[in-house]
Amino acid sequence: MRLTVYTDYALRVMMYLAVKHKSGELSTIDDIVAAYKISRAHVAKIVYDLGVNGMIVTVRGRMGGIKLACAPEDISIGAIVRSTEKDFAVVECHDANALVDCAILPFCNLKSGFKRAIDAFLSELDQMTLAASIKSMSSAAGALGLAGVQPVKVALPKSRAKSADVAPAPKRRVAAPLKRTAKKTAAK
Repeated sequence: MRLTVYTDYALRVMMYLAVKHKSGELSTIDDIVAAYKISRAHVAKIVYDLGVNGMIVTVRGRMGGIKLACAPEDISIGAIVRSTEKDFAVVECHDANALVDCAILPFCNLKSGFKRAIDAFLSELDQMTLAASIKSMSSAAGALGLAGVQPVKVALPKSRAKSADVAPAPKRRVAAPLKRTAKKTAAK
């Protein structure tokens, strides 16, 4: 069985967001495209679909971007693959909509064997989290050009732990509005 390029790219997008998760920063489609050198159109469609499926949070606007909807430890690779792969039919007779013309179909056990194999494959992917899919977050950050991404320690209320790895949202400067001047035309 081979996963589609769409699923491959979706996994890459999710891994990128997992690397940046602790920083609290939003990522953009252009950030991901630059890191992986893949098609912007593909990434835009994937980001839209992952947002619709609730895997990521999208923030619109000039200061917008995307981030994981929950911690990487809470997202299974199996859930990502199921949300991106629409067809797990290994052979034609698995496809419910296909007209199968096979003389041995009524006596064939391959269909049930392939079904068990796919179920085992997905079960294994369900056991792996997005966080576990990355051997070293810091090494991955470097490979993606995110070497400066570091979590920041901040104080929390006494009801919670004394400190946690949480990064505040980056402070961005907002430019002052442009003053428009009306052109005065002199009447001749």
